Amino acid sequence: MKRMRQRGFSSHAMDMILHYGRYEPAPGGAIKIFLGNKDHQELVARLKRDLQLLDNAKGGTVIVSEDGKILTTYKNK
Repeated sequence: MKRMRQRGFSSHAMDMILHYGRYEPAPGGAIKIFLGNKDHQELVARLKRDLQLLDNAKGGTVIVSEDGKILTTYKNK
């Protein structure tokens, strides 16, 4: 954690790299996890699409049965 702060990474940035980064073998049996430029661009595009979907879902309601089946959906006005 000290090294992370020295390098200017927040814990949230570290979580993003761990979650969305690319995993590769590293020397000594370790794992290298990195978020390259292409990975970053793809993630930004995906998050933009997710934000659009989230806007569309705003005000939505789903009614689910006890066994997990969707019974109906509607939007609140």
